[in-house]
Amino acid sequence: MAPHALLEEVGARYEKISIDTEKEEHKTAEFLAVNPMGQIPALVLPDGSVMTESGAMLVHISDCHPEAGLAPAPGSSDRAHFLRWLFFLASSVYSTNLNLFYAERYSTDPEAAEGIREAAAAELDNQFAILNDALAGRPYLLGERFSAVDIYLWMLARWVPDPEHLLEKAPRVAALADRVQQRPAIARIWPEHRED
Repeated sequence: MAPHALLEEVGARYEKISIDTEKEEHKTAEFLAVNPMGQIPALVLPDGSVMTESGAMLVHISDCHPEAGLAPAPGSSDRAHFLRWLFFLASSVYSTNLNLFYAERYSTDPEAAEGIREAAAAELDNQFAILNDALAGRPYLLGERFSAVDIYLWMLARWVPDPEHLLEKAPRVAALADRVQQRPAIARIWPEHRED
């Protein structure tokens, strides 16, 4: 969802091919030829090589479209903060979401899934509290500057199973997600990703 939103935001030309994981289309020979890991998203670059990992895609897309100003210049302090938050979102918040939604994958003991799910929900609250604190007095993670990292946070905030709980526990994160979603490019792609 985040790479798709960023492609729209920068005005890139791209072709989106939908893969239905419920029908296990990500396990077909055709898709595995594109991405042998069978993971989505996969970004086929102009030279034909394939890129995976949403966070890395956000950096790459932003760097390919510097005119959009959605990633600070390499070597700047803002870039360091941008990367810090992007890595936190990708390695911590995203991983916690996986534990929450796919708890049965993280233990060989079928009885452990509920405990994993509960621990993930508590950890997600902690992570969103950190982000909520970081947003004190600022509309975006980099202050007044909207960036690709805000798109990543928007995606993760939209994945929470209980939006009212997020609003109560992390109101600044919920407000950022609403602000990002109101951007015309994001609003255009949201209906394709929304689960009602």
